[in-house]
Amino acid sequence: MTKRYRHRNLIDATQALFSAVGLDTPLACTVAEILVEAELLGYDTHGLQFIPAYVKGIEEGVTARSGEPEVLRDGGNTLLIDARRLPGQWASVWTLDTALARLPEQGVVTVAIQRTENISCLATYAKRAADRGAMAIIASSSPGGGVVAPAGGKEGRLSTNPLALGIPADPHPILIDTSTASVSNRQIERRRRAGELLSGPHLIDASGVPSDDPEAFYGDPKGAIMPLGGTELGHKGFAFSLMVDAMTTSLAGTGRASDDAVGSNVFLQVIDPAAFGGEAAFRDEATALAETCRAAAPVNAASPVRVPGDRAYACWADRMENGVPLHPEVPGLYEPVFARYGIEPPQPMD
Repeated sequence: MTKRYRHRNLIDATQALFSAVGLDTPLACTVAEILVEAELLGYDTHGLQFIPAYVKGIEEGVTARSGEPEVLRDGGNTLLIDARRLPGQWASVWTLDTALARLPEQGVVTVAIQRTENISCLATYAKRAADRGAMAIIASSSPGGGVVAPAGGKEGRLSTNPLALGIPADPHPILIDTSTASVSNRQIERRRRAGELLSGPHLIDASGVPSDDPEAFYGDPKGAIMPLGGTELGHKGFAFSLMVDAMTTSLAGTGRASDDAVGSNVFLQVIDPAAFGGEAAFRDEATALAETCRAAAPVNAASPVRVPGDRAYACWADRMENGVPLHPEVPGLYEPVFARYGIEPPQPMD
């Protein structure tokens, strides 16, 4: 039986660990909250699994331990922000709050963030915005992470370039979190550790042959991840990946052509429905759209049509009440880190 954990215990223990590693309290709190929110939403490859990697980044001095992002350019409704290698969760939440505070006056606020560390689950930020009535678009890229092949290629040139949207609606927002790659790095890692194949031929090996074997990605010579759509429709995933790179890296002005590019770049846009057709009209239209899709005749009567966000919000409600079921490998990954710092790890519910 899968063990469950109280979300508050997960947050408190994780915050205590990151404080012990050296993050200032506001940063440690935000990192812990976002990682646990990913678990609450059901994105278990982008939650507490990151603890060992994040701690390593702090220990090695790659990740900054204190401070705030720096505003490099302020156009009122446009911002360019240098995250200064701060934890991605802190930089992203700080930026989101800054953008939302300007929204009543500006209507639309668009931000490019440069030099941030990994921001983990994009849906967590989209949810925070949509729950406050704003439509949000967020994307991320890691210019130095050439793991995804362009359509027709067999070498990694792009990062997985995720994209998320939060759209206010009833009974809950539409919540989209997807990637322009066929599979995430974390999923490849997890399947490899378990000795399992991927769910399909989402990789291309060094000889150009599609593969479902994680080892094809780690081989020598190294393979690559297919763009979303694979061999037949990968040109579409490739196109959307280029769009994400333009929104993130090109707008941030650093990443590929720069000699000093580091970390990740992020695009964030928040939109106030009241500045357009009106908040009530926006919500009515988005709700009608979702209901129209849910009412479609399903292929399988036992599996009615779901709209993006249905599963995530159902997970959130269940896990807030009944506890968070962590993936079986996750405690084994983070417990040695807690032990090294003398911090009690999260304890399962009785």
